[in-house]
Amino acid sequence: MRFISAMNQKIGDYASLAYIAVFVIMIYDVAARYLFSRPTVWGLELIIALVGIHYVLSGAHALKNRSHVRIDVIYNLLPPRVRKVMDVLADMMIIALMLIIAYYGLEQALPAIEIGERSGAGWNSLAPTYMKVAIPVGAVLMALQAMVHLVESVKELGNER
Repeated sequence: MRFISAMNQKIGDYASLAYIAVFVIMIYDVAARYLFSRPTVWGLELIIALVGIHYVLSGAHALKNRSHVRIDVIYNLLPPRVRKVMDVLADMMIIALMLIIAYYGLEQALPAIEIGERSGAGWNSLAPTYMKVAIPVGAVLMALQAMVHLVESVKELGNER
């Protein structure tokens, strides 16, 4: 269980470095366009791919650190035991949803890998393939992290009795 949390922490930490690359690419692209009148054909496409991949790989990191979005106003009004029950239900729903996303994401990713799906834009990169592969990978990572939380939540619920 600790391995899954540690892995998701590392993946999220490294994935956040994508924003340094996004910043550098954006500065370069703007300078190339407005200072040298030589815009890149690859800048925007690469930025979109990096941000998209970061987004799907960071869900498990957010879940691990409990920094995901929750309606805290309502959650904090609940008694502690009801909060724990809500946590168990939320984890079960996350697992189910992420497994569905992983399944259907894989249905999209495999053909993209087989044909080497390209963007069709000026740069014509493999960005769509990479983004389609990242979706089931991110969903599985998030489902695994939700399973870790589910075990923790059930243990906490059992310890209250």
